[in-house]
Amino acid sequence: MTNLQAHPHFDDQGTLDWTTDLDEGLAKAKASGKGVMIEFGRAM
Repeated sequence: MTNLQAHPHFDDQGTLDWTTDLDEGLAKAKASGKGVMIEFGRAM
C-alpha cells in the first residue's frame, strides 16, 4: 500500500494506514481484503 495515512496522535513511523472515520476504514479494508484494528481511548 502506498501513501499511508499517519497515526492521528503520534508518529508510528508508517507502520499502518490510519483513519479516524470508521466507514472509510471499513471500505478500505474491504477493498484491500485486509482486517480492521479499532483503537479506542479517550482524548486528553
